[in-house]
Amino acid sequence: MPTSVVVIINRVELDRFRGWTGPIGMATYRLAKTIEGFQIGIAPFKTGKLRSQITTGRKGRWAGGVEINVGANPNRSIRGYAMSTEVGAAPHRIVAHREPYLKFFWPKVGRVVRFRSVNHPGMMGRHWAILGAASGMDVWERTGIVGGL
Repeated sequence: MPTSVVVIINRVELDRFRGWTGPIGMATYRLAKTIEGFQIGIAPFKTGKLRSQITTGRKGRWAGGVEINVGANPNRSIRGYAMSTEVGAAPHRIVAHREPYLKFFWPKVGRVVRFRSVNHPGMMGRHWAILGAASGMDVWERTGIVGGL
């Protein structure tokens, strides 16, 4: 499951598609930027790294329609933090690989600690990519752009 949303305009509208600078291309791009804005607003914020990775990716045209990828690293299939914040993560063990110890600030003890491994308790998914896409589509439908295609 990707951490990005693919906006696809169907075959009926593809016949009227004259390029990304035409009305359908621009409307599709505006929808993608609207979804991007909602995803950035909904995504969890701790360090800002996830929000900085949310962007509008490459545009494409194929037999089934036109598409734009929107989300965290939309042009790559990177999994990890973005994926776990979207769908959640089961409890798991984190082991130091690059360095001999994991080093991080532990608020409970009030200092930086070092461990060879830690047990992560897991987390529930926030579904920021899907909620952002749904919010963007709602705005798009309410503004009447869909009827204009």
